[in-house]
Amino acid sequence: MRFDPRLAAQVAEFDRPNGLAAMRTLLGLPYGVRPDAVFCFSDMLAVGAQRALYEAGLDIPGDVAVAGVDGSAEGLYSTPSLTSVVPDQASIAAMAVSCLVTRIGSEDPLPYEVRTAPHRLAVRESTDGVRRPLPT
Repeated sequence: MRFDPRLAAQVAEFDRPNGLAAMRTLLGLPYGVRPDAVFCFSDMLAVGAQRALYEAGLDIPGDVAVAGVDGSAEGLYSTPSLTSVVPDQASIAAMAVSCLVTRIGSEDPLPYEVRTAPHRLAVRESTDGVRRPLPT
């Protein structure tokens, strides 16, 4: 399968209005091209995308499954609840501080490196369709 740039809707910010606009753009694609699932760079984009799907009368996840990144409370409380990649924020903060301390303590430029923080996938209603009560 080849990458189709039409399926990568551009956004200026990772917020609800841009998610709404991006999903409307995707819904404007011809039927055979429209996605049956979307992965958004943030939960807020995904919540906006869910609104566009609701306005179009489409079922989540029956017609289009939706997932985001952040593990936000808004995604948890949205209807349907949002599947999300949940990063370990404490690990991200610790890595950032460690990198900063190393950089401050070095007189020479440091080599480029990639670090990956721990994360987990919280599967919820927007991808599996299973209705479940929220934890109390």
